[in-house]
Amino acid sequence: MGREDWRALHKRQQRYILLDRDGVINRRIAGGHVRSWEQFEFLPRALQALRLLTENGYAGLVISNQACVGKGLLPSSELAAITRRFLLEVALSGGNIAEVYYCKHRVEDQCNCRKPQPGLLIRARVEYRYLPEETYFVGDSQSDMAAADAAGCPSILIQRDAFLGSDARCTSSLVASNLYDAAEMIVAMQSIRGMEHALVRCDDSP
Repeated sequence: MGREDWRALHKRQQRYILLDRDGVINRRIAGGHVRSWEQFEFLPRALQALRLLTENGYAGLVISNQACVGKGLLPSSELAAITRRFLLEVALSGGNIAEVYYCKHRVEDQCNCRKPQPGLLIRARVEYRYLPEETYFVGDSQSDMAAADAAGCPSILIQRDAFLGSDARCTSSLVASNLYDAAEMIVAMQSIRGMEHALVRCDDSP
């Protein structure tokens, strides 16, 4: 088997999770954008969540709108520098993010990669060959959920008040209070699927 064949096989066997960045992995800047590493703050238990996913065979694919570049508020080089630091911290904490996909366009550019459009999810699917129906998108906005739906992916909405009752937003997605809770849900569902597959194999035995 050649190197390229091996890489293709590995991609098919690897499980992935799609992740928004701001509001899921790091804290959002109220009314603004993360424009320096000093402003990048990991949310509580986010790094532990990424490590939990990695320990259970998942690699992250980050799908994020970063219109601050298109608006001229942040150079692409600085966004790349922030991303390198962010990925290093994730790796040092035991997590694995395989790729980061950014849409740098403004809303008025009407591109097909800015969520809720599914362009970046489709590009990630082509490059990493994930199965949409088995690949969750974890985001904190309805545009994230809409992009997941358009790409055929199940989704989990991060909602801080998820378990406070009447204030919870209506959504057809699963709901978690933070990325760690979402990671636990995904790992638990993976375990259930594994048991179901084992039962099917037993039933098929002669």
